[in-house]
Amino acid sequence: MKKSLLVITLLVVACGFASAQTFGFASTGSGLYCNYEQLTNAGAGAWGGYDNFSACGASVNGTISGFNATLANDGQQGHGAGVIYGDTIYATLCGDPYAQWTVWTALKANKQNKFGIYTGKISWVGAASFSGVYVGGNYGYLSATIPGRNGAAATKGSTAVSKK
Repeated sequence: MKKSLLVITLLVVACGFASAQTFGFASTGSGLYCNYEQLTNAGAGAWGGYDNFSACGASVNGTISGFNATLANDGQQGHGAGVIYGDTIYATLCGDPYAQWTVWTALKANKQNKFGIYTGKISWVGAASFSGVYVGGNYGYLSATIPGRNGAAATKGSTAVSKK
């Protein structure tokens, strides 16, 4: 009985940790953006969470909601299994209710080589639109390092900027 209770307790704790994910956004130049994603699996393929702006100097966070999705390998910078979500970054930081930031994100951080350069495939892609018109996007790597924690400094503004 005690052994069964221990196994059940360990499974509940392990499942609870597996349902939450936090990743920093890194650019293709390896610098960390000041915002980072905090995702929680709501079950049945649904996700919720926050786009955390604390390292950007903001006192509020954006809201995230999305679904499990696989982005096809059709020339996009990133592809594979992950989550596609809408993000209120523009409404939260700029007050623009007619803007949308949509992100596809993998659910695994990229590795870094001995020089601190992220390796592997692109693991997040964002698309921006204003008043129904696509205006650009951005992409990069997911980092296990979170800006503002343990002395990790953000070297860039938020991720929701057009790629030049």
